[in-house]
Amino acid sequence: MNITAIHITPVKIPSSGPPGPVIHSVNPIYRFSDLKYDGTPKSTPATFSQLVVEIETDEGVNGLAVGGYAGQAAYPLLKNVLAPLLIGEDALRTEWLWEKMFSMSIAHAREGASSSAISLIDTALWDLKGKALNQPVYNLLGGKTRDKIRLYASRLYVSATERGDPDLGLLHEEAAMYVEQGFTAVKQRFGFGPWDGIEGMKKNVALVETVRDTIGDGVEQMVDCCRSFTAEYAIRMMHMVEEFNLSWYEEPVLPHDWDGYVRVREAASMPISGGENEYSRHAFAKWAKMGCADIWQPDVDRCAGITEVLKIVHMASANDITVIPHGGWVTNFHMVMANMICPMAEYFPPQHTAPDHQLLLGEPTAKDGYIELSDAPGFGLTLNRDVLKKFRWDG
Repeated sequence: MNITAIHITPVKIPSSGPPGPVIHSVNPIYRFSDLKYDGTPKSTPATFSQLVVEIETDEGVNGLAVGGYAGQAAYPLLKNVLAPLLIGEDALRTEWLWEKMFSMSIAHAREGASSSAISLIDTALWDLKGKALNQPVYNLLGGKTRDKIRLYASRLYVSATERGDPDLGLLHEEAAMYVEQGFTAVKQRFGFGPWDGIEGMKKNVALVETVRDTIGDGVEQMVDCCRSFTAEYAIRMMHMVEEFNLSWYEEPVLPHDWDGYVRVREAASMPISGGENEYSRHAFAKWAKMGCADIWQPDVDRCAGITEVLKIVHMASANDITVIPHGGWVTNFHMVMANMICPMAEYFPPQHTAPDHQLLLGEPTAKDGYIELSDAPGFGLTLNRDVLKKFRWDG
C-alpha cells in the first residue's frame, strides 16, 4: 500500500459564535511591555490557523490529520521536506517512516516546528492504517481499557473586560456550568505573573478561590501556570493556593528549566504536571531521570505523533508515572483509551460553531463528564470538503 500523494491545505476558519468577553491567561510573552495584555485582543498576522493533511495510496485508502500548532513554521517543512520524502513508501510502515522523517529533520531543529510537522503526517498515517485494517486507532494501540473516558473541563480563562480587575462573576458562572454539565474535574488558568507584583499574586488567589467556592469540595480542581513563572515565584504562588486542595499545579516554569521543575516539585504540597511543550521521548527520558513532574502531559499533535507519544507513555509506565495528555483532540483520546496509566483526558468544552464552519465531522462530544469513542476505523473523522473549500487559505 504505497503513498501516491500527500496534500497539505492551509485553512482559516473565522469565529462563528456570538461575541463575548475577551479572555486571557498568564503568558511568558507578557514580560515584554509591547506584548503585555491590556484587555484588548492583540492583532495577529493575516494567515491560516490550521493545516489539513491528506495522504493517498495506490489502494484507495486515505489518511487524514488536522492541526495548527506552529503551523506557519511547520507548513514549509511539510510541503518541501517531509511530504516529498514519503512518496512511494509503504504507508503501513509507520515506525520506518517516522524514523526517516526524524532523521531528515535533524537539520531543521528536530523539535518544535519539526515535531509538529511530523505529528501531522504520523497522525494521518495511523488514521490510514486504521482504515486499511478496519479498526479504530485505539485497537491498534492495545485496545480499550475502559468503556468511556473521564474528562476534565479545561477552560476557565480570565475575563479581561477590565485587565486590572478580573470578572470573578463570569468565572463563577462558567465553573458552575461545567459542574451542571456533569464534569467532576475542571482546570483554570492563572491570569498574572511575576511582572504583576504582589497584587497579581493576590488576584491569582482570588481566581482559584472563586472556582473552589463554586464547584465545592467534591469536584477536582487544577491550575495552569502556562510555563510563565520562575521557580521562586512558582513556589510562592503554590503555597498561596495550597489551601484549595488542587489536584495538580501545571507547567510552573519555562519548558527548558528542568532544574526549576525539580525545585518546584521538591517544595510542592501538590502534584506537579507538565510536558505539553516537550517534543520527544529523549526529553521525557531526562524528565524521568531528574524527577521533573508527577504527571506527564505530552500532546500527540505536537510531540511527533502517535508513534513517538506511545513510546513516552510506555516509558512513563515503566517508571510508574501518570500520563494525562495535553489537548482535547481525538488523537489524544485514542491514546488515553488504550493505556491504563492515563486516567483521564483534557477536554475543551466547545464554543458556538456554525454548521458551515465545522471542518471535521464525527468528533466525539462529552456527556455527563465522560466521552465515548466509536469503533469507526482510524480516528473516526470525516473531512467536510465544503468547509475546506470555503476557508482554504491562499494568501
